[in-house]
Amino acid sequence: MARQLVRIELAFVSEEDEKQVGERIRESVAMIVGREALEEFRVRTLPLDTKKKDHLRPVD
Repeated sequence: MARQLVRIELAFVSEEDEKQVGERIRESVAMIVGREALEEFRVRTLPLDTKKKDHLRPVD
């Protein structure tokens, strides 16, 4: 089979530390595909509980 770049996206809700969870997932992926094969790994978070006041402007 020819070499190919594989990109997998997932999203989940957690109250755990995102850095620790991200590191565990990265280590798991590296074990599955091999450290040399892991091209890129990013962790992005989006807060769900914080409500920003004045985030909407009033409509006139």
